[in-house]
Amino acid sequence: MEYRLKAQPRGSEKLDVLRDSGKVPGVLYNRTENQKVVVDLKEFDKVYRQASIHHVITLEMEGGKTVDTLVRQINLDKRKRRPEHVDFYALSDDPVLMWVPVKLIGTAQGVRMGGVLQLVNNDIQVKVSPKNIPDHIEVDVSDVPIGGSLHMSDLKLPEGVKLAMNAGVTLVAIVPPEDAEKLVAQASVAPTSAEPEVIKKGKVEEEKK
Repeated sequence: MEYRLKAQPRGSEKLDVLRDSGKVPGVLYNRTENQKVVVDLKEFDKVYRQASIHHVITLEMEGGKTVDTLVRQINLDKRKRRPEHVDFYALSDDPVLMWVPVKLIGTAQGVRMGGVLQLVNNDIQVKVSPKNIPDHIEVDVSDVPIGGSLHMSDLKLPEGVKLAMNAGVTLVAIVPPEDAEKLVAQASVAPTSAEPEVIKKGKVEEEKK
């Protein structure tokens, strides 16, 4: 699926004025480019809810120019809980670091025996050409027994996709029912951490006001 978003160059407008008019200021950048832009808040929210950080968003610039990008960072207004600044990374043919979602297939042997499946990591960081970014990475859990687990090293990645995180990190685990109950109980009494202001780390925002 293709995701497209209109963007305009940004001049010396005050950022608060842009935000109050329903716009989101941002920056379009890579190693050779750094351009201030502005996008419509409602349109950005609509596109980002679908594309997130996992898919390419094509910015439609003035003059018919298009730029394929990835959202690298969003800063949120703490009070209004809406985007106040967004970083778009302009893609080239060079490989990029990406977080790709996991898609589990099959029913784990341990689950059939009464165990509980825990997906420890929902996303996998990989290095891949922008032209070959997969929508997801399939993980077959069929043979995982109770007490067993799959690690990043067990992944069968598509051609051209390289793992960019520790191969020993656990991806999926099948825990006995009694252990799962303990984890649920611990989670119910654990304090809830505050939602971070920055959704995803990327380039440092160049301005706040």
